Amino acid sequence: MNETKDYYVALEYPVQIQRVPEGYCASIPLLKGCKAFGETAEIALRELEAVKEGFIEVFLEMGKPIPEPVVHLNIPYPIFQQLDNRKALELFVVG
Repeated sequence: MNETKDYYVALEYPVQIQRVPEGYCASIPLLKGCKAFGETAEIALRELEAVKEGFIEVFLEMGKPIPEPVVHLNIPYPIFQQLDNRKALELFVVG
């Protein structure tokens, strides 16, 4: 994919926040090593946005792939068969 930095920065990646001795650590698990720290969770999240932007910029410059967030659903097959838009979703079925 030849997406731009703005494309990746705008994606809503799942974020984890952990309490650490220094305050809080916010990270984006899909972007290995993308972490920020702050005295409060809000500060850590704000810092994480800047780190995320720099992380993406460096990866694009290096030509490294940047993973995109995905959603995994566990839908029982009988329910899946009843979905109105099943044909469109079948393109994404794995396994």
